[in-house]
Amino acid sequence: MKHNMVKTLTPIKTNYVDNDFYFKVWNRTYKTGSDPIFSSIVSDGQELLSSPIRLVSEIGGKEFVFDGFKTSPLNEVTDESAVCLQYTNKNATLINTAIKTEYDGMVDCTITLSSQGRTVAQVFGLEQSDLSDRVISKLWLEIPLKKEVAKFYHYAEQCRIEIDGVKTDFPTCIYQAGEMAKKSIKMPFRPQVYVGNDDVGLSVMFESDKNWQVADDSNAIEFIVNDNDVVLRLHLLDEKPFLWKDKSGSQLEDLTPFSFRLMLMATPVKPLSDNIYTERPLHIDCFKKILVDYEDFLFSPFEDTGEIAFDRIKRLGVNTLYIHEKWNDIQNSPILTKKAADRLKLIVKEGHKRGIKVIPYFGYEFSTLSPLFGEYAKEFLYSDVNWFWYRVPYQRALKVCYNSNYKEIFVKVLIKLCDEFGFDGLYLDSIFTTTPCTNTEHGCGYMGFDGKIHPTYPIFAVRDLFKTLYLELQKRGKTLNNHSYGNFPTCVLPYVTSLWEGESLQALFMKGELKDLPEDYYRALYTGKSIGVPVYMLCYSNPPVWTYTQAVSNALLFGALPKPVDTGAPLEETSILWKVLKEFKAKKAKFVPYFKGNITTSDQTIKVSYYDNKKSNLLIVANTKNSPSGKVSVYLPNAVKKLVNAVTGEILGENINTFSVEFDKFDYSIVKVVK
Repeated sequence: MKHNMVKTLTPIKTNYVDNDFYFKVWNRTYKTGSDPIFSSIVSDGQELLSSPIRLVSEIGGKEFVFDGFKTSPLNEVTDESAVCLQYTNKNATLINTAIKTEYDGMVDCTITLSSQGRTVAQVFGLEQSDLSDRVISKLWLEIPLKKEVAKFYHYAEQCRIEIDGVKTDFPTCIYQAGEMAKKSIKMPFRPQVYVGNDDVGLSVMFESDKNWQVADDSNAIEFIVNDNDVVLRLHLLDEKPFLWKDKSGSQLEDLTPFSFRLMLMATPVKPLSDNIYTERPLHIDCFKKILVDYEDFLFSPFEDTGEIAFDRIKRLGVNTLYIHEKWNDIQNSPILTKKAADRLKLIVKEGHKRGIKVIPYFGYEFSTLSPLFGEYAKEFLYSDVNWFWYRVPYQRALKVCYNSNYKEIFVKVLIKLCDEFGFDGLYLDSIFTTTPCTNTEHGCGYMGFDGKIHPTYPIFAVRDLFKTLYLELQKRGKTLNNHSYGNFPTCVLPYVTSLWEGESLQALFMKGELKDLPEDYYRALYTGKSIGVPVYMLCYSNPPVWTYTQAVSNALLFGALPKPVDTGAPLEETSILWKVLKEFKAKKAKFVPYFKGNITTSDQTIKVSYYDNKKSNLLIVANTKNSPSGKVSVYLPNAVKKLVNAVTGEILGENINTFSVEFDKFDYSIVKVVK
């Protein structure tokens, strides 16, 4: 039987030995044992857990841990998934878990809590029933992680959290990812938390907090930093279950079972693609908006150069053109006006004529201009429609929820458009940024114990959307590229070609609210290596506060290549960078970030990352401060034959192991080292 799977991933394999069940997916192994869910998670050869996952409970003020789990794999195992069940009985309380692991490494886990009932003998009065207390007063799921793994954290969506006892500012993205705290992190319920180092990590995701009972809403999820590990604690229950309160005597035999659902995923999710070295992208119409239609802009002389814009971008090395929302008359709609269809056909035709791929933008909104809006708005939209775009042609565009039937329409029509117009991929904006939804018209939201509708997060719907689109596009040799603003469920990442980040962070630079480069934030989110998806940095500018060069200097240090959004000076600067990387054959070189390399400087604010192809290195030397550096010495581990300015070709020195640099704020230089 053939399966339509991602080419870089492999069929799931399983192995059952004694009570241990192994799920083996690309580069990762999940192992069950006598403890709940997993006793071991290995990614890229690194063990993530310091000890098995545990369920901590309490009855009558006495704490205990559920153990003695037995594992029973289901008989059917396909290339795409496998399931095992676990069960245990402790203090007359039962735990049943169902663990489904898919070939891409996503684990869907349901934990069901129930009370011990009567045996057949007890039902017929042959034995006395057990009426011992079994109403637990807490249930915490604890995931103990090795300290060397838990270097960085990331959570989605943004909120105010507490780090080492101090409440963070709100709202801002800067606390959404970074270095692990010294003592603890506490946060409200979030649909995703991630922890990892520069190479591997573990994500835990939830579609809702259904059946959670948290004593302190600001502390539903916490990281506890110990001497030897970091414990991720999920406060499933901080009190007696609502359904079990005030139960006693014979009622204890019939306590209503209830469940908690979560997803786990070890990273990286797939081998890191090399397309960051082969694609030379230009993204038009973001921040520096073109004031005319695309056809007028692309086929007219660029500014005062006398050169047609389309010919200019070809000359400067662009091989992939991303066109933003302005190409489409109906905001984000796969249903096109004739004018938008003709525009897209023309751009694709002229792009292909010049050897340039064309990738159009579609996003996360449902426009009032869509012919479907009047009939389906109530069903398709997110429950929160307090913020939405106004644009020309005159319309408003509101956020659509892909848990609705719009998902099927969207995917089906996009695939049809791809075949009809021959564009080379899709750019999807913020679609996998899931936010809370209570629209029961399409199945979001759940009824809480308080009689109110509580929000859910459509993670599974978004995962299914991306999986379907990605596999269909992959058949056609096309790409799926995504912008997320720092919020993304990890279980979607196997089905994206690239991730675009930087917008949220650079907004703080442009406003002057962030002064220096937040290294831990970049390492947690932007290197791509730990998640397995290449990251492009969207580089905007707002001179003199924030320039394109300053943005590029930050991106290059972390191997996140810049994506220019302006056909003027930013594209010219990036064109030089593409040329340097191509001449050095960076595609075949190993990238060594400054935090793993052996090149030091006399000022720690000057960092050096490099590409290594054994015979030579290409150094990225950058100032990480928003102030001039003064003269700084760079120390190489060994003397080298020659140092060359990789842009100008100027020889900087021969037979030396030290050289000097001097930078403006957030500036950089590229130096070739001949060993």
